[in-house]
Amino acid sequence: MTQEPSDPIRGLPWLIWVVVIFGSISSAGFGFDQGWWSALMSSTQFVSNYGQLDPVTDTWALTSNQQSLGTGLGYVGVIVGVFGGSPVNERLGRKNTLWIQSFIVTIGIIIESTAEKSYAQFLVGKLLVYLGGGMATSVIPAYQGECAPKSMRGLMAGTYNAFLMVGGFFATLIVYLCQHIPSNWSWRVVVVAQIAIPAASWASLPFLPESPYWLVSRGRLDEAVVSLRRLRGVSFPAEAEVANMQQLLEEQQERRATATWSACVTDSVARRRTIIAVGSQIFSQAQGISFVANYQAVFLQEIGFKEVLLMSVVVFVIGIAANLIFMATADRLGRRNVLIYSAALMGAFMITIGGLTANGAEHMSYQMQVAAVVMLMLWFFTFQYTWGPIAWVLSSEIPPIQMREKSVALSGMGAYITGLIIVFVNPFTQADIGGRVAFIYGALSVLSVLFAWFYVPEVKNRSLEQIDEMFLDKVSARAFQSHVCRTPGDITIAKREAEEFVENA
Repeated sequence: MTQEPSDPIRGLPWLIWVVVIFGSISSAGFGFDQGWWSALMSSTQFVSNYGQLDPVTDTWALTSNQQSLGTGLGYVGVIVGVFGGSPVNERLGRKNTLWIQSFIVTIGIIIESTAEKSYAQFLVGKLLVYLGGGMATSVIPAYQGECAPKSMRGLMAGTYNAFLMVGGFFATLIVYLCQHIPSNWSWRVVVVAQIAIPAASWASLPFLPESPYWLVSRGRLDEAVVSLRRLRGVSFPAEAEVANMQQLLEEQQERRATATWSACVTDSVARRRTIIAVGSQIFSQAQGISFVANYQAVFLQEIGFKEVLLMSVVVFVIGIAANLIFMATADRLGRRNVLIYSAALMGAFMITIGGLTANGAEHMSYQMQVAAVVMLMLWFFTFQYTWGPIAWVLSSEIPPIQMREKSVALSGMGAYITGLIIVFVNPFTQADIGGRVAFIYGALSVLSVLFAWFYVPEVKNRSLEQIDEMFLDKVSARAFQSHVCRTPGDITIAKREAEEFVENA
């Protein structure tokens, strides 16, 4: 049986597009910081200010320890932010969490930008910026998923990853344009410039609605009706939909009372959903994005490529293009098959890169260098079109309604703990085996194919309530797409059942 038709996008109020853009803008801060850090590790002015002089090559560079600390401590901040942001998100709401994280990011930027020679002060500021990024991770996928009509959920939840790319693009562009400034302002400009992101958040937050799901969970039904009408239009039967949400929450009250952190893994139904949400994030990172995002400039230098800063800009242009294509096609192509085929393709790209660079830069011809760079760019495009945004989409739609904040936080922690391990270990591994490090990421892509095949269901154009039903009924991952749900997905049916519920109450 075919699924219910998608919600019509035409006719939705302009506010839904404000949520699409400004509801995710805080994630650009994390992408911005990650983008300029990757570029600055190859910046002469930056490494001469904080790095060490190699007496053999007579060049300045950050040591492996400095690279690991500079990248790894940022991930520690993200993990703390994800974990700490979850209770704030649950108790204070989505908007208040975004206000708090913008304030933390601003403090971190001030500390970073005022560091003169102290690498320790610089790292403290970076830690706070990433902590704010972690809080954004805990709130943005949940907020976008809860505000979205089901036909736009892939698009809206995918904006988190898209804004990571937008932030990274502007960061690397500023680094590239400022590289010839003969002072520390060649890198300090980009650190100061990131203040524009929390400023944009402050300017937009007063106009954004609170999540209707969160309002219903707090018993603020009148406000939830207002929020839904702002998101769907004045003619939308908001009272009926809120009654539907309230009924679902009441039915789940017993499970909600036991929706603890441990229940995410001890309850059999919740455990399966946690494995999918967290596993998709782990395998997303494990296939090599932390390596590409943080060390691609260093990697390109090692294989003899010259224009590494320009290539850093190109990488993020590719990322933005891939995310825009994803947002336009996500709710048509779906999740499951896209993840399976793309992981196989990315594995082939990484193994090819490993083969081209296995013997070191001194044994690479110019043609081999170009081929390695092309493979890297193709890998990055494929990732940003598939696993990069889809992992965040799954984080927003797979978790149970009654423990969404906790599950989103766990999936975010899964991503960043995996990234933390990679960014700490990669500099030393890459120093030992060079370009052959790509073989490791290629092998992990093979494991990602198996994970997607056995665990990831197809949930495109399904309402959050239908997804909940199928997991409760223990439908297999391969049967999700064709399963016939008892829970209506069409708003007309939902309205009729909600009215019956209100009449009988």
